Amino acid sequence: MTITTPNGTCPSCGRYIGPTEGCPYCGARLRGRTPIRAIKIVAILLATVGLAVLWSAARHAELPLVRVAQIEATMNMAYVRLEGRCTRSPSYDPEGGYLSFWIDDSTGEILVSAYRAETRQIVETGRVPALGDRVEVAGTLRVREDFPSLTIRSPEQLSITRAEPVDRQIGTIVPEDQFERVRVRGQVRDVYEPYEGLVLVTLRDETGSIVVAVSEDVVALSERSLASVAAEGQAVEVVAAVSLYEGTPQLVPATVDDIVPLAEAAPVVAVRRIGELSTGEQGRWTVVRGTVTGRDPFSDGVKLRLDDGSGEIVVLLWQSVVAGLSDAAAFEVGAQVEAQGKLSEYRGELEVIPELVEDVRLLAAAPTPQPTFTPPPATPSPTNVHTLEPTPVPTGTPSPTILPTPEESPPTPEGIPTPPVPVTPIGDIGADWVGREVTVEGEVIAAASFSAGFRLTLADPSGQVVLLMWHDVYDDCWDRSEINVGARVQASGTVDLYEGKLQIQPGFGGDVKAIEGAAAWAAPRDIGSLTADDAGQRVMIEGEVVRVEGLSSAVKVFVSDGTGEVILLVWRNVLDRITDNTGLGTPGSRVRAVGVVAVYQGNLELIPSLPTDVTVLGTE
Repeated sequence: MTITTPNGTCPSCGRYIGPTEGCPYCGARLRGRTPIRAIKIVAILLATVGLAVLWSAARHAELPLVRVAQIEATMNMAYVRLEGRCTRSPSYDPEGGYLSFWIDDSTGEILVSAYRAETRQIVETGRVPALGDRVEVAGTLRVREDFPSLTIRSPEQLSITRAEPVDRQIGTIVPEDQFERVRVRGQVRDVYEPYEGLVLVTLRDETGSIVVAVSEDVVALSERSLASVAAEGQAVEVVAAVSLYEGTPQLVPATVDDIVPLAEAAPVVAVRRIGELSTGEQGRWTVVRGTVTGRDPFSDGVKLRLDDGSGEIVVLLWQSVVAGLSDAAAFEVGAQVEAQGKLSEYRGELEVIPELVEDVRLLAAAPTPQPTFTPPPATPSPTNVHTLEPTPVPTGTPSPTILPTPEESPPTPEGIPTPPVPVTPIGDIGADWVGREVTVEGEVIAAASFSAGFRLTLADPSGQVVLLMWHDVYDDCWDRSEINVGARVQASGTVDLYEGKLQIQPGFGGDVKAIEGAAAWAAPRDIGSLTADDAGQRVMIEGEVVRVEGLSSAVKVFVSDGTGEVILLVWRNVLDRITDNTGLGTPGSRVRAVGVVAVYQGNLELIPSLPTDVTVLGTE
């Protein structure tokens, strides 16, 4: 064997042979050359190892963490990682397979979305973020007109950290607790659906009350229905994050499963001695126990007087509460009763006013009176008995005339007209008339609503008086659709005095009649022409429903007519009595409303007083 020369020539014959392993001319075998096959094998191995290293590095390398404020148009379609806090409840469409939520990393907020298969896997693995959760997620950025969003491509790259709840009393929760996760216990006082898709549950404990907001998205992510865990009077435990609605704290659970019914009762407030209560505590919630010393039924309910040895107080049971009591007749003099409700004052007397049937409990029935033995009268001896002979009735004497008993009414002769009801001039009614029944006629010059009914101001040439129509009276009034500002009304009722003002309280709907009806009317205005200077004015607007926001006691309907937008604030008691009121919750519906202009937190509002002030015209 020979060794090749550096210039590639055969050292045996001197001819150029290149990189071959043997001389093709003289047949000499050359030594010191690397075989071509080996080079190929090594090259393939190096390439394979290089790709494996690159794949491993790419798989285990941490994605770049991007701040929301750093996102710009040039990053469109970039695959990045984000970290932040979930600041809004997720939106979830189980039929379309769409899931979205917002996260905030203190530099800005961004929408995160998932679709179909990814959504299904996120829901099944329990990775749906809730309000207040810390979220780490990776996905593809979409930047459109400076509006960034992130689309999840791999559910494994979504992780959530949910804080352990802290036990709190409702009254201690403040706006500064926003996004904090808490656990509270209380009694469900109210379940209200301001519009389709949202239910507001009012919860109360010994320290205060708070609203638990449950959206249809939360229900869709739950295994139980809300109705199965939250009924009026039910004691529940709620684990939820603190949210703010117009600066007021409310609770938002991750799912309905975070609302757990309790077997034991949840104390709403501690029991107080009646003698400790004072007029300065009006509006506060209290619980009293005592013996019924008086029972006074009236047209709208029953007044019970309780005495616990330290003092006496009135427990006012409205008819709605009395009707729900299975043993209402047992609440009689001598019974032991516990009642909870708001403390109020009426005619100088303190009252406790329960809201629900569950607010009143019969602790012990009135004691059954023991029969007393009365000895029979002495039987006279036979010698002292005088036999009385019957008095003979003369023949031909007419039989005595049988007069009707007081319970019976003599027949009314036909053709005799019913005497007219005497009408009292309003100006003649004074404070000394309290408790008397009167009939008045007058024009409705003002109307207002309150939580338990409606107040109409009647005027005649002699004066003015308030006509107070409780809800059951208003609902029972056949002429209610014709009774509004401008109508002429005849009303009968009991004279009362409230906060120094005389008022007349009808006993039922038939006591109020429209002599001359009136429809809701005021000067029509373009919404854009309304200003703060119009506060207190009664106006009419007409427009289209843009959106709706629900409150615990009212609904905000945003109405636009092309010239501007205004909030139509409809109190719950008015909303429930509006014809076709579902149209108020349907964007695109046309509405005509008459109301008083008000300004609240810098926003213009129009507040209707009566149900007939709002007319749903339908959709165009």
